[in-house]
Amino acid sequence: MMAKKGLHYQIKFNYEPALGVFSATIPALQGLTITGETFAEVEANIKAAALQYLEKLHLENEPLPLDERDLIEGIYIRIPRE
Repeated sequence: MMAKKGLHYQIKFNYEPALGVFSATIPALQGLTITGETFAEVEANIKAAALQYLEKLHLENEPLPLDERDLIEGIYIRIPRE
């Protein structure tokens, strides 16, 4: 069985102390952004939103965006693709 290749997308997290909210964005996915009250909430929701976004593109036969992994540090999610 051949291993599946995957897409990798950088997630950028931010915390706004004045507002008391966390945010996460994936620049390669047209700046997809999620906000929430906790880091765990934002992390889970940005991953779910990314999957929905990519699934929609796939169903519409649109090309999936690529994200160059040129950073030394960061948090990435792996999206399996066939």
